[in-house]
Amino acid sequence: MDSEKQASTKRGTYIASPIEGEGIDKVSPLLKYEKPLLGPDSFNEITLILQNNTEQRLEGWLKIVPPSDWTIEPGDTLMIAIRAQKFTTAEFYLAVPVVPTTGSHLLQIEVTSDEGIISEATFDIGSGLLFVVDN
Repeated sequence: MDSEKQASTKRGTYIASPIEGEGIDKVSPLLKYEKPLLGPDSFNEITLILQNNTEQRLEGWLKIVPPSDWTIEPGDTLMIAIRAQKFTTAEFYLAVPVVPTTGSHLLQIEVTSDEGIISEATFDIGSGLLFVVDN
């Protein structure tokens, strides 16, 4: 029983794909984070991996919209540049609120350039909300 208890609380790296049906188009995103997420008001390191699917360098802005009441650091808008057929990463930190809302916990991203929106994606990070409670 002790080994089962230890296995259920073990942290591990998780790679999430966007929710199906989202506009991945010119940039394909993946989200990398540790599960379960740390408890309320602890900052969780999140890495967004962005793959440029075009034959040209893309420059623009990455807008990150966290779930309601979550805190994002260092900010929700980052400047990005991705070489043709290469990838880049964007690292940021998310803190879960003391009392997370019920339902889905969606993290949304939008990549824009001078052309306008070149990629949009939504990730459901609710599966990471498993807090370890010591008895």
